[in-house]
Amino acid sequence: MRLHPKRRTLLGLLVAAPALPALAQDWPSRPIRMVVPYPPGGASDVIARLLAQPMTETLGQTVIVENRVGANGGIAAELVARSAPDGYTLLMANAGPNALNQALLGRRVPYDAVADFSPISLVSAVPLVLAVHPGLPANNLQELLAYVRERPGAVNYATGGIGSAPHLTLEQLGSLASIRWVNVAFRGGQLAIAAVVGGQIPVIMDTAPVVLPQVRDGRLRGIAVTTAGRIPQAPDLPTIAEQGFPGFDATSWGGIMGPARLPAPVVERLHAAVLRAMALPQVRDALIRQGIEPRTSTPAEFAEHVASEVRRWTAVVQQANIQPE
Repeated sequence: MRLHPKRRTLLGLLVAAPALPALAQDWPSRPIRMVVPYPPGGASDVIARLLAQPMTETLGQTVIVENRVGANGGIAAELVARSAPDGYTLLMANAGPNALNQALLGRRVPYDAVADFSPISLVSAVPLVLAVHPGLPANNLQELLAYVRERPGAVNYATGGIGSAPHLTLEQLGSLASIRWVNVAFRGGQLAIAAVVGGQIPVIMDTAPVVLPQVRDGRLRGIAVTTAGRIPQAPDLPTIAEQGFPGFDATSWGGIMGPARLPAPVVERLHAAVLRAMALPQVRDALIRQGIEPRTSTPAEFAEHVASEVRRWTAVVQQANIQPE
């Protein structure tokens, strides 16, 4: 007997309907990839590798950390956004690819920071640190700004990518201070810091785990942190807010996401695995030692955080007239 096309379609849907619950029930049955948008050694990579082992123990399958670099994290983010929603490809999400790219580039970004992902949990808040090469004659923020002001457009600063949190934060600061400096973007914070330590570029902003070790060793001079208050890992380092810019507060963040339409049971298991990992003293202590604040959330809270970050940084880009390079 031949079925009418509409009946065939309905029958197909009925047959396929149990597939997602069955997938969720059997999940995970093979290794899981956690894609990091930046090179090894940066804050996102550090966090992913700290979480991978305890998540492996909880889920019963190996969580493999994979670095996919480029486009300020956009290559990794697009890869995950286009992946099958089966829970086997996750993103170590970050403010850059998951909020700032869209704020800076709008519809030119090949994915939607909100609609194309299934948020699982925030895992971190990461302070940014502004530092200079010791040869630069500036010991605090006002001296640095005066130095740049006397050389409009001639002072370079290094960041780990165009549209990254350090890039947009320094452009916001430049707009507030009425100075012009030039972003030199590298493929990750480690390459940026090497250029400043080596004396090729005088100024850098990057995450605390990347910059603070160089400050402690005397290879860089710390100028400021971007958080509202001082951080315990560097209590002598003043904030931007207390050096002439009240209310200034900019923090990078990290979290775990999958592609949109992840089955709810898979999201629940991943969320539980992340929370268990984040509760382990060895994980929390390792993050805190490196200047990373442990932080968790529900999937809904994470989704709202991302949406609010896109709105916030879009306003910053427009107000400061920040242009893609």
